[in-house]
Amino acid sequence: MKLKIIVPIITKLFEAETEKEVKQFLSPGTEIDVECIPYGSASIESAYDEAACAPGILHLAENAQKQGFDGVFIDCMGDPALAAARERLEIPVVGPGRTSILFAADLSHRFSVITVLESVVVLLENLAYEAGVGKKLASIRWVNIPVLELGDRSKLMNALVEESEKALCKDQAHALILGCTGMMGVADELSAELFKRGHRVPLIYPVSTALAYLEALVNLKLAQSKKTYQFPSNKERNLWERLGS
Repeated sequence: MKLKIIVPIITKLFEAETEKEVKQFLSPGTEIDVECIPYGSASIESAYDEAACAPGILHLAENAQKQGFDGVFIDCMGDPALAAARERLEIPVVGPGRTSILFAADLSHRFSVITVLESVVVLLENLAYEAGVGKKLASIRWVNIPVLELGDRSKLMNALVEESEKALCKDQAHALILGCTGMMGVADELSAELFKRGHRVPLIYPVSTALAYLEALVNLKLAQSKKTYQFPSNKERNLWERLGS
């Protein structure tokens, strides 16, 4: 199995970090290729950022299918360009946002998402309602740390613990989702800390969850329905010509 991991931002630093992070969750024999988009935004924290990054995501996704990859993973919790990529491709395309939300809804009565900034809240709320589980969304809280500053692990952990406790105690969440794929390497530590405080709830890390789901789809020979995600009609489109691709 060969999977394309699209890092849907132009910050090349995330390529090596993402590859290292992703490899620990893959099944034996699964190969990956990790690549940032060629044009777009340095990070995704708004609908504007998502729109700016969409052409780059679609460019890499289309090339992945042509190059013989078995599946595509769009590595951003907002699932940017997911529906568009699913329309264009026949191989399975998965994003961590929708996948994590569906897992949380299945494993709990109510769940909360702990994300980066307040500007992301509406995007994640929309994902929950589009997935049909909006009524199970207890809350979306944020640590108030931009994506490009998540490398301060101590600051991130302190904020995650604080907001997680609020979600569990004040908002009555029964499960939690880490709301940004840039929150690397903290899931186990956060889960252990919450357990010590008496919270026996699922903590869903979107990267590992979505990768396992994508591998399952490939193994089961399943992909998105072409009744739902119908192929775009043939017409003139000058996007790649204008972008120089």
